[in-house]
Amino acid sequence: MDGSLLGFVVFSLLLTLTPGADTALVTRAALAGGRPAGFGAVLGVSSGLLFHAALSALGLSVILARSAALYEAVKLAGAAYLLYLGVRAWLDARHTAQATAEAVRPSLGFGAALGQGLTTNVLNPKVALFYLTVLPQFVPPGPGALGHALGLALIHFSWGVLWLGTLVLLIGTLAPRLRAPRVRAGLERVTGGAMVLLGLRVALGR
Repeated sequence: MDGSLLGFVVFSLLLTLTPGADTALVTRAALAGGRPAGFGAVLGVSSGLLFHAALSALGLSVILARSAALYEAVKLAGAAYLLYLGVRAWLDARHTAQATAEAVRPSLGFGAALGQGLTTNVLNPKVALFYLTVLPQFVPPGPGALGHALGLALIHFSWGVLWLGTLVLLIGTLAPRLRAPRVRAGLERVTGGAMVLLGLRVALGR
């Protein structure tokens, strides 16, 4: 394996293992909709990586990086979306806590979770800047730059699917214990609170 490729493989793995908005979103989706919603969120957040890789290879991420107004707009939109998801998780937790174990049903489907995951990553300017600053170091210039960039993004995509998919399977395995309304409501509050904090961090960060 080429040294630069190995470097990207290791770097993208470490980035994937770092807890953040993706982890909180996938956890919340798996709790709210079971494995189908969990895997939908995994596919959504991972597909967002391909989107940003394409923008980077086409040079469009440079516009985002150089336009303070555009960067701020995307950042605030992403922060607002995380806050919305966090508050929604808290509201859902109130209904869950008042329900019986038999009445608790999946409240999130595959398609909705996929859309949430994709939107969260597409509206994350930090992901765009990562692909703008890091990816070009591993992509040779020339007409094949787009294909090469997408190939590297697929490596990052694969790490995300493997790691976050394992998280979904783990939550699914623990589902019988997590089915109690109070337990599930508590976990939804934790993940919802995490998304609110992440949203505030994105909004206030630079």
